[in-house]
Amino acid sequence: MKPFIYLIISLFMVLMAPECKAQVRKKAKQKAVRYSIHMDDLQVRDPFILADPQSSNYYLHVNDTYRLICYESRDLIHWRYCGKSFVPAKDFWGREDFWAPDLFYYRSRYYLFVTFSAPDRKRGTSILVSDHPVGPFEPLTNGPVTPADQMCLDGTLFVDEEGMPWLLYCHEWLEVGDGEICVARLSEDLTHIEGTPQVLFRASAAPWVGSLRSNKTTPPVQGKVTDAPFVYRLEDGRLLMLWSSFQRHTGLYAIGQAISEGNIYGPWQHLKQPINRDNGGHAMLFQDHSGVLKISYHAPNRAPSRPLIRNVTFNGTRLLIE
Repeated sequence: MKPFIYLIISLFMVLMAPECKAQVRKKAKQKAVRYSIHMDDLQVRDPFILADPQSSNYYLHVNDTYRLICYESRDLIHWRYCGKSFVPAKDFWGREDFWAPDLFYYRSRYYLFVTFSAPDRKRGTSILVSDHPVGPFEPLTNGPVTPADQMCLDGTLFVDEEGMPWLLYCHEWLEVGDGEICVARLSEDLTHIEGTPQVLFRASAAPWVGSLRSNKTTPPVQGKVTDAPFVYRLEDGRLLMLWSSFQRHTGLYAIGQAISEGNIYGPWQHLKQPINRDNGGHAMLFQDHSGVLKISYHAPNRAPSRPLIRNVTFNGTRLLIE
């Protein structure tokens, strides 16, 4: 009887060996990946976090002086550098800025919405694509998806309940004085807008927004800023938009909130005051892999800016940062 038992055990160990070896290799590989960069040590502006549904990791792409780089995390606290995610080819239209890379998982691929400019072209947002969240990314088209005759920035994606994509972006205050937040339908392949963009609102619609003066233009420009629109659908079907500008009384950078009853065209109702007081902004919302709603933004607005990730709740009228 004993030899028979020994035979069964031996056969079981042989059959299990490949699977055990695979698990050992997997654990060794995971152990070899070091997430040694603490969140507090990152110096980042415009932090947009993707909670990747495929890998269950988190990804953050940032400007690195005329290229983009990527960071990865498992817990939103410890990060690792993944390398360059986008390096422009010599014929790529965008030569400057490389601002505000927003990363989305859309129809089984990864898309970065990034603001570029060039000496002979107006500032605008291009869309880059990759099969992997760390890249490398390539341009969908060699030009901005925002209107070429407008100075635009901070283009981002909104997907409605029917799964149709929309482009939100800012028509820059340097060109129009009272900065605008606009929306346009995107083609399903994200290569171009369809129809005429519509202005959702101007910066002056929010009572807390003050004027800013720029001496970088000739003649100097004074106006009101719109930055970083981001739309999130609430559980009751309403749409919450976060966007950023400068406060009227303090001049500090801040996050505004507007609500629509469910239509991307609005009307959008604005809070009388911004939702934060720490001279920070350019915010977005995401659910972590446990389903907890979080906000990500940079603060302070002056260098060195750092990414902040906080839990948030919604009390029916206002987003509250914990």
